[in-house]
Amino acid sequence: MNKLKQQTLALASLLQTTALVDQLASTGTCDRKSNEVSLKSIMTNSTNVEEVFDSPKDLSIGLSALAVAFDKKTKSMKNIIFYSLALINLEKKLMKNQKLLAQISGEIDVIKKQDFFEIGHSNSLARLAELYKSTLGGLNPRIMVSGEQIYLSNQHTANHIRALLLAGIRAVSLWKSQGGRTWQLLLNKKKTLKLVNSMDF
Repeated sequence: MNKLKQQTLALASLLQTTALVDQLASTGTCDRKSNEVSLKSIMTNSTNVEEVFDSPKDLSIGLSALAVAFDKKTKSMKNIIFYSLALINLEKKLMKNQKLLAQISGEIDVIKKQDFFEIGHSNSLARLAELYKSTLGGLNPRIMVSGEQIYLSNQHTANHIRALLLAGIRAVSLWKSQGGRTWQLLLNKKKTLKLVNSMDF
């Protein structure tokens, strides 16, 4: 798989997590299959996109969001783009904080070994949310998710959103490991869009 394709799929994985966050915040639910794929990515250490995701079909929501974001900025994409850029900035800060990085890696290793519950189970979401809150939640500026108050004030939904933001950080890390850089988003726009449109997802 060539570099641009790896970068594009990793970037799509970031937009998928933020699209799911937006779905949850607006409707209280999100796409089940994409959610499972995104959450499971937290548990993998691989920097090979093909090992983290089975096929572009796993990232259909992210690739669709990427196509819309690069082609025309619709109002519905505003939150998704905002959260994605915020996660890119947050990951940059995390990389400078070895203590937090070690804490996150250590806790994920513990969760992997225990593996009592499915990744989408409320216990797993609560644990991942607590990990996000106790580490990344303390870094500024904090990511403020906007949506319907009835969903945002629901503890299960709030946990689910934080767990997906953690998956978003994983996606940024994967994208950067493929050489992804923020300035390339503008330079490679046309190439990336062409590539996304040629994919079967």
